[in-house]
Amino acid sequence: MDIFDILLPPIYLLVILFLAYKYKLKHQHEHIAYKYFLPGLIAKIFGAIVLGLVYFYYYGGGDTVNYHFTASALVDVLLSEPKNFSYLYFDNPSATEFYLMSAPSNSTFWINDPYAYFVSKCFVPFTLIGCKSYMTTAILVASTCYLGVWSLFIVFIKEFPHLAKQLSIPILFMPSVIFWGSGILKDSITFSATCLYVYGFYWLFVQKKYKLKFLFILIFSAYLLISIKPYILFALLPGSIVWIVAIRLSKIKKGFIKLLAAPVIIGIGAITTLSVMNNIGGKFGQYSIDKVIETASGAQQDLKQNYYGGNTFNIGDYEPTIFGLLSVSHKAIFAALFRPTLFDAKNSVMAVSALENTIILIFCVFLLIRLKVFGFFKLIKSHPLVLFSFIFSIFFALSVGVSISNFGTLVRLKIPCIPFFMASLVIVQSMIKQKNKKTSN
Repeated sequence: MDIFDILLPPIYLLVILFLAYKYKLKHQHEHIAYKYFLPGLIAKIFGAIVLGLVYFYYYGGGDTVNYHFTASALVDVLLSEPKNFSYLYFDNPSATEFYLMSAPSNSTFWINDPYAYFVSKCFVPFTLIGCKSYMTTAILVASTCYLGVWSLFIVFIKEFPHLAKQLSIPILFMPSVIFWGSGILKDSITFSATCLYVYGFYWLFVQKKYKLKFLFILIFSAYLLISIKPYILFALLPGSIVWIVAIRLSKIKKGFIKLLAAPVIIGIGAITTLSVMNNIGGKFGQYSIDKVIETASGAQQDLKQNYYGGNTFNIGDYEPTIFGLLSVSHKAIFAALFRPTLFDAKNSVMAVSALENTIILIFCVFLLIRLKVFGFFKLIKSHPLVLFSFIFSIFFALSVGVSISNFGTLVRLKIPCIPFFMASLVIVQSMIKQKNKKTSN
């Protein structure tokens, strides 16, 4: 960090907050939920700043610093050698061509990893506008990514307008999501892209608003996910198909016809999902279903070795097959959703995540006991959006839980599913209250 990180951030922050305030004033008549727009943005920016401070002064460097260095090096090339920049940015340079950046090797840290290098390129416009100041860039990234998160909030409020306050907590104010999903990290982009995917999908296929902007949002978000973390898109697909199926089934009024139609529609949905996943996965090699399972098994074994300092968990060994994966699925899902626990925490950052996980676990167990398990799943499937959120959470938790055994990595990678899972629980809790009111009346 340098003098620009002291002088520039306050200026940019004031401009962003002014524009956000004007946006809130313009739309606050539409719904009371818009009163959370500014607080949510402030929380997002705060998370980005804290993340930078933690990485600089607690960890002494790390991913966020390397992304910023690489983006800054590309900005230097843009300003000095536009021709080289065009090649480095839009083509596929090899590691031996890092000299084109005219920068120290640590500034080109990610050039060997095409997914991470793509992320660095995503940060170039923000780094340029932010005059290569880390904190200013972080504020710009957080503000832009917040638009995706806000879009997700709008989708939930559209379906549950009476739950604006309750849903603001899991979607806008979850501590771990604010911290890991706000700064100069790939998780900020992928989480925002996940939210935008749901937003575009909702307006296109649920609300049937066939507008070009919603199609663009859906395609753009899917492109970002494929370019950075394709497995997130894979986790979204089953829930997306089920969402459409659930809507179709809800329109069938006669119980007997619905009973006959359900297996057919679900079967078509399952076949479509597997076909899409295999086709997309085949294009990316290591993301085909068989290869994913094999890679996950190998990564899980590696991450629990002694050189990770005991900061690991173990879901048990399993064969790299679908049946082998299913044999440990319950442990993987539990680990991704509820760990690290308070007993696992070994530092302050992990302790915050552990406290959050404990609250989520208690809330989930409370609902399961109160509804006697079957009643819980009955309410989950009673609304298509809730069903989608829950299915995505489970698929995502499974994909992360079977491939990660390191808590430090887990707390960061799990953030896309936390808002969806918690939102599902919040809505179920609201359904219980509404049901009790009807019973008492």
